[in-house]
Amino acid sequence: MTATIALKDWSRERLLDELLHFQDLASLILPRSDNLPALGNIDYYAAIEPYKGSVCGDHLILLNFAEYHLQDKIAAAKEAGNDALATTLAANSERFGILVADAAGHRLGDSVTANYLHAAFKTGVAYELARHGEVTAGLFEMLNTIFYNRMTPEFLDSKPYVTLIYGEVLNDGRFRFLSAGHPPPIVFSQKYSKIVALGDERTRTSTPLGIIPSQYHVDIEHFVSAAITKDKYSVNEINLLGQGDIMLLYTDGLTDHRNGDVMFCNTELEHVLREARSGTAKDIFEAIRNAMHSFGEMSDDLTIAVIKKV
Repeated sequence: MTATIALKDWSRERLLDELLHFQDLASLILPRSDNLPALGNIDYYAAIEPYKGSVCGDHLILLNFAEYHLQDKIAAAKEAGNDALATTLAANSERFGILVADAAGHRLGDSVTANYLHAAFKTGVAYELARHGEVTAGLFEMLNTIFYNRMTPEFLDSKPYVTLIYGEVLNDGRFRFLSAGHPPPIVFSQKYSKIVALGDERTRTSTPLGIIPSQYHVDIEHFVSAAITKDKYSVNEINLLGQGDIMLLYTDGLTDHRNGDVMFCNTELEHVLREARSGTAKDIFEAIRNAMHSFGEMSDDLTIAVIKKV
């Protein structure tokens, strides 16, 4: 209560200065163009467009495994006689990771949840590579437990939660991913010139982070027994077999976008992809964004990742 009263006593100028400073700090976790991963057979472009301000509850991570000093880890594994770990680590050079997340709400303060996720995830990746040589579903069970245990109503007015999709794009066009209550990928086929259905078997998901506790696992700290636990995260796989096939990862700012009762995804998206498919991934992203703004006023944060097989 004391902190709330103190904030009310601040001048407008001081509040504005603090908000601008907060935005600057929160934006430090956004992807930087000088450290983006690259694959010869894949073109991609991804960006966040906050509904208000310069940061929001949406989050995007482009995971360049090279930043984790893969070659040093491979050499250390071989020196230790762990050839299996060295082989698994080496496979990361032919893929990159991408995480798209959506924290509940789209106010500036909701970016704190995204920052919390970012730090835990990036630290967890280092641990996963050192132990397993790759990112496993177990990391997300730990993240779920962290959010469930730490972000509770006794400390906050409402319990925050996060939906996310994390996947790895391989140079041969495969996409292996898991989902925590997040919308599934959208795939546009160059051959059939339309969006193709993926089916439930290839888009299995679980609950958002922090809603229901994970089942017990030896690596999960501060485990508390619960009457209900969530299903384990399942790893799905999609093959982008055809040259020119396009995959979209996104937040619900795309799927919920509407003009009155007319939904953008139902009436416009396929046409936009068909018209823009010959362009680069960035061209396709900009075509979608421009079409959305022309279609109707934005009412939510928007994140879109365009991944194209070349």
